[in-house]
Amino acid sequence: MEKRAVADRQRTPHVFLILGVLLLAASALTWLIPAGSYDRILDEATGQTVVVPGSFVRTAPTPVPPWKLPQLLFEAFSTGSAPKLIFFIFFLSGAFEIILESGAVSALCTWAVGRLRHRQAWIVPAFVGGFSLLGFTMGLTTASIMFLPLGMAAALSLGYDTETGMAMVMLGTNAGFAAGGYNPFSVGIAQTIAELPLYSGVWLRWLLLAVLVAVTSGYILQRAGKPEPSKAEETPRSAVTPRQALVLALLLAALVLVTCGVGARGWGVPEIAAAFLVLGILCGAAAGFGANQICQLLTAGCKKMTGGALTIGLAAALRLVLIQGGILDSAVYGILCLVEDLPAWSQLLGMFYANSLLDLLITSGSAHAAVAMPLMVPLADALSLSRQSAVLAFQLGDGLVNLTSPISNTLVSCLALSGMSYPKWLRYFLPLVGIYLAIGTGFILLAGAMGY
Repeated sequence: MEKRAVADRQRTPHVFLILGVLLLAASALTWLIPAGSYDRILDEATGQTVVVPGSFVRTAPTPVPPWKLPQLLFEAFSTGSAPKLIFFIFFLSGAFEIILESGAVSALCTWAVGRLRHRQAWIVPAFVGGFSLLGFTMGLTTASIMFLPLGMAAALSLGYDTETGMAMVMLGTNAGFAAGGYNPFSVGIAQTIAELPLYSGVWLRWLLLAVLVAVTSGYILQRAGKPEPSKAEETPRSAVTPRQALVLALLLAALVLVTCGVGARGWGVPEIAAAFLVLGILCGAAAGFGANQICQLLTAGCKKMTGGALTIGLAAALRLVLIQGGILDSAVYGILCLVEDLPAWSQLLGMFYANSLLDLLITSGSAHAAVAMPLMVPLADALSLSRQSAVLAFQLGDGLVNLTSPISNTLVSCLALSGMSYPKWLRYFLPLVGIYLAIGTGFILLAGAMGY
């Protein structure tokens, strides 16, 4: 088995090679696709820079030559959101290295598995459902990154592999984000731009959440198969020690603090990263580690993320090439033009599929809303489609395929934390994407038929 795993890794292209090829392809496209841009203005109601409908114009070409890619790669690492995300991952992995070294998470999982040994089938749906609420209510996709080590540790304790633990956390959060009943970053901004009452039409989104959680849980269980005791993490069967209980209490307090900070005070990546850095140090002290050992564990956690940090920079460089080459807006314009040319009965579906394609280029929910919704609202009005249905088409397109894009910050960060390759993740996730698209199609047809 070990030889087969090594052979598989040798045959699978490294993620750096995949992103390098995509960078070269993006550079080539800047020479082939006519450049263009939309005018943008600041929408004071949402605080977002939004596209002005009907403002698309062709611009002078600004192709990106291949020899400029190393310079853009450095810019991607040193500007924009990539540096914040890289150090967020470093802080988070360092903190969890200390927490995991304390044995607190393994002890808790062992205790939980013992308590639920006759109801293990409910643990995966419980994880998926719990994390879906974070995405559904707060749009907290960073929860995938924050809780990934916990999910993988729990999966190992159950006798599953880390792939299952990764899916429980990532797919649960993403299902809630896609349903997005109270998600401020996608539905909230989209409804504000569409001039709809905030979080209106939420009943259909609750129904969507229930369907996505059930389908996602079933898919994960089917892929995981029966838990194998031989895979279960070897942990002592004794009760959680007082020091481990203190570590868990600190972890719970930090999670409550972060949740309240994000929801009530608008915390972003810097505040969350600082909270986890302090958490790691406090947990090290609570576990009885010396100052030198805490520093060594922090460094060890960061070392594990070096490859992931480089991956984040490469993904950011890919988007930078599209922007500097002037073809990102051209791609958006071309996709939306395709929708206008569709037959009347399929135009709402066209909006859904167009946003699914657009999400491969713009993976941030708020940025996607700021680009797509100012164009979709007048398009929906002209096609006699309800604005609420247009928002639904946007949010489903934005959420259901989000974890397929190689430039998704959430995906790249989670792959870095888990050690899974991008091709292996696609093999795992793409069948579920097909199911998701079928569900999205059904809900779009339902919305159109009932005048949602």
